[in-house]
Amino acid sequence: MASKLSRVCCSAVAIVLLAACSSPSGPGASKNGSPASTSAIAPTGSASPVATPPPSASTKPNVNVVIAQLNLWYHGPGCYGGFEAYDCSGKRTTPFEPALGHTYSSDDPKVIAQQINWAADYGVDAFSLEWTTPSEVRGSLEPTIDNSFLKAPNLNRIRWCIYDDFVLRLDQTHDLGVDINTGIDFNNPKVYDTFVADFDHFAQKYFGQPQYLKIDGRPVITLFADWNYQGNLAGAIKDARAAAAKDGYDVYIVGEEMRADKFDAGRVALFDATTSFNFANPGLPDKADMGQQAVAMDGFYKDWKSKIQGLKVVGRDDLVGFEPSFGAQEDSRLFAPPSNQIYVPALSKDQVIAMATVARDNAEPVGSLGQKLIWVNTWNDWAEGTTIEPTADLGPKYPAGNYGFDFLEVMRQVFGPEVFPPN
Repeated sequence: MASKLSRVCCSAVAIVLLAACSSPSGPGASKNGSPASTSAIAPTGSASPVATPPPSASTKPNVNVVIAQLNLWYHGPGCYGGFEAYDCSGKRTTPFEPALGHTYSSDDPKVIAQQINWAADYGVDAFSLEWTTPSEVRGSLEPTIDNSFLKAPNLNRIRWCIYDDFVLRLDQTHDLGVDINTGIDFNNPKVYDTFVADFDHFAQKYFGQPQYLKIDGRPVITLFADWNYQGNLAGAIKDARAAAAKDGYDVYIVGEEMRADKFDAGRVALFDATTSFNFANPGLPDKADMGQQAVAMDGFYKDWKSKIQGLKVVGRDDLVGFEPSFGAQEDSRLFAPPSNQIYVPALSKDQVIAMATVARDNAEPVGSLGQKLIWVNTWNDWAEGTTIEPTADLGPKYPAGNYGFDFLEVMRQVFGPEVFPPN
């Protein structure tokens, strides 16, 4: 795989493997109404941050649809809990102290309720939930989605969608016998058929859920690092769309197809929209801090938009959309091996505002409502240091310190407080 994929994927693979080791096997109103309380769970960090009050009701249209990746692989203390090294050395793998506590469990109803409330109170419209395997595969995140997230009492405050981590799907489904180190090859029937079958699974199980994110009735799904997919991807995308259509859904597929070192119009046209995971894009060097990275990303986004201008989605009259990503910073020095570490800190809150503004100003409208989708990566990947979930108030906030509620305040300030009305 390309070195950038190694940097992006290896961390995700390792983190979710922690969940695989510890997980059992197994088959409110919005701010457009009365804000729900943010006290679903009391922060248990060493120093509780102070949240700014939720805004009063807004009558403005919800133009910027902010979608943050919520990771559900946390299981409390220990080497398989997601906060410590998986060699059981006890080494902490994150530079931050979450406001929810030194550790927490993703399947804790109070944790999920608080995460939803924080998101809705600060203008985050939806969560993208990493999906790795069906529930019958050991270590699957699906039981947490089904039994915890989708049963949250305040779920009506948020929308959600599938973030299809097909890399981990293949890596964790050992019966498939697919070696991801050689790439994701869609000429392999096992790879091809699994991808298509998963879309049928999503359609039957999730697309009809009332809070599932849709654009003009089309369920949204995003694919992880698909720029690394090889072989007959076009056929697989076509058949995946057909599988969902059989179940009554015209799926809206967002591909992480963006890269700075090459452009393949035929590949890009397979997707309804394109995005990137964050600022770690193939061919785009990391900068010293988020201020410099914001300038680089602005140029990258503008160049990409010029390349896809007028490009139609294969088999449709729709144009391929552009949906930028946003990352507040990244610091994986305590988690990743030296060759894969990324350290691009925010030196100030203003630098985070600058990066968010780049995303907002480059986003393009989609659908009949002209909404602009912005993908935030991540809400809570603590090991990679890409979080916007609140931290405790401990030590200096910058560079790459415990930032408290700063990053959520940026979400609300730059993208607006409006979210979808309760559903």
